[in-house]
Amino acid sequence: MTAFFNAMVAFFVAILKWCLDGVLFVLKSALYYAFDGLLTAIQTIFTAIDVGSFAVSYAAKWSDLPPQLIYFIDAIGIPQCVVMLAGAMSIRMLINLIPAEFTRV
Repeated sequence: MTAFFNAMVAFFVAILKWCLDGVLFVLKSALYYAFDGLLTAIQTIFTAIDVGSFAVSYAAKWSDLPPQLIYFIDAIGIPQCVVMLAGAMSIRMLINLIPAEFTRV
């Protein structure tokens, strides 16, 4: 009798584990797709407002830098660096607007 009872408990535990694994998989997938969509939208916005190369190349032309140096600045990615830093600073300043009661758990 105890073997039957142990087998039934093991069976119900296996079913419960299978159901919980399925629920966790669905939640992970839903959160992944939502977060991935949010990050894709943010990346698209920052890509659309990329003015780093425009600003650096025109600033370099205005300062009468040699064309080789302008090419080097563009080749190593200083304009993209400026855009990423400005975006990070903007996001940090926006996050600072959230009261500490909501961010400190």
